[in-house]
Amino acid sequence: MMKKLRITCYSPAYWRVTFDNPPLNLIDPEVIHELHDLINQFEGDNELKVVVFDSANPEFYIAHVDILRGGGRGPTDVGPTGLRIVPDFIQRLSRLSIITIASIRGRARGIGAEFVEGLDIRFGSREKMILGQPEVGAALIPGGGGTVYLPLLVGRARALEIIASSEDYDADTAERYGWINRAIPDAELDNFVDSFARRIASFEKKALTEAKRLVNRSSLPPDDAHLVAAGETFLRMMTWPETRSRIDKILERGFQKPGDFELRLGHHLGIE
Repeated sequence: MMKKLRITCYSPAYWRVTFDNPPLNLIDPEVIHELHDLINQFEGDNELKVVVFDSANPEFYIAHVDILRGGGRGPTDVGPTGLRIVPDFIQRLSRLSIITIASIRGRARGIGAEFVEGLDIRFGSREKMILGQPEVGAALIPGGGGTVYLPLLVGRARALEIIASSEDYDADTAERYGWINRAIPDAELDNFVDSFARRIASFEKKALTEAKRLVNRSSLPPDDAHLVAAGETFLRMMTWPETRSRIDKILERGFQKPGDFELRLGHHLGIE
């Protein structure tokens, strides 16, 4: 039974998966294992056409990885692709004949941003969505796919801007950059995404399968090597003294605790 991913089956063709891991919706070991179980369910389902991923927390879609408990850091925490569980989940999902949609309300940073970057379609709340890749500000790099997926979405220069700055980006900027498909007024987001998903669910599965397969040929990484390299680099950097020192400092200032530091993470990372 899943405790931190809440699944709502509106029909055999349309599911919604809600992240519900208070207080910050961190990716922790329990969420990692639930994602592993979820992708196995998806792969065994022949009727599913569309899945929406959203959050029960209006402030945090997925804050980031649980840096204290780890999020798939162990040598056995890998999937069939050889990637750590979250990148493995995204890569396997990208190759399934299921259209995946992120409905983003709140902050999606770090692995949270990488998660939505790996989905097929992204819609964000104009007033309440914030995206960020804050890893460089913690003396790390995006290790879950941000260095691979983000340039494909926004281009090389903007990907470097986002990653090197470790800054927060609002929905209008993210829409302009191509990071999300559309910024939707918050009061309209849920109905918009639900209507969009139901429309897709009404179409023939074979047509959706072929459409996604052909788009994937020109829009996905040709293999997993770059994702593997990013993950290995992230884990190696976690052992660096300067990384450990930087992480200790931001933990003291309020990282991974409810409060202003997490709410305005991009701002605080730029202040020594």
